[in-house]
Amino acid sequence: MRPIRIAAVGGSLRSGSVSEAALKYCAARARRAGAEVTVVRGPELILPPYDPDSGARTVGERHLLAALHGADGVVLASPTYHGGMSGLLKNALDHTEALAADGYLDGRSVGCLTVAWNEVAGAAALSALRTSAQALRGWTVPMGVVVQAGTEFTPDDTCHDPRTTRRLDILTDQVLDFAHMRRGGREPGVPATATAVGAGL
Repeated sequence: MRPIRIAAVGGSLRSGSVSEAALKYCAARARRAGAEVTVVRGPELILPPYDPDSGARTVGERHLLAALHGADGVVLASPTYHGGMSGLLKNALDHTEALAADGYLDGRSVGCLTVAWNEVAGAAALSALRTSAQALRGWTVPMGVVVQAGTEFTPDDTCHDPRTTRRLDILTDQVLDFAHMRRGGREPGVPATATAVGAGL
């Protein structure tokens, strides 16, 4: 059986972004566990505003859609802007309407994390991110993480804060575990039979 595939999508354009660093930490942990990981960074999400009447798709949109369509699990990371996720990430999620015929993110585990100076605002952004993932039929994992702005990550994708490290580890492991259980030997986007679901559990 092929490795689990994870799409790690980050919604920040800031140089030295903590949310991107946290996303890369999760991606590195997933790779160490044997997963194939596609990281879609903020600059790759500079897409035109979603237009349901537009038939044209940019290279960036096709890259995002291919990563999500082929994934068994997804990690979404966003900075907190005024109590919500970044507009960059929200617009990217709007573009996933192109996956409607395949059930959006149905059958995929989704882990969500936000970065904020204020934990109340971060929690609000996290809730919005989880709501969007669930509206896209993704199976959000129980662990959601608000990372404190200013948390230090090293270039080799490690984190200096033990509490943040532990929470990101749990989030990543839940995405992988749920993806393994849910897949049950089937490709993403293919409806599971009762037998396949039972075998996966």
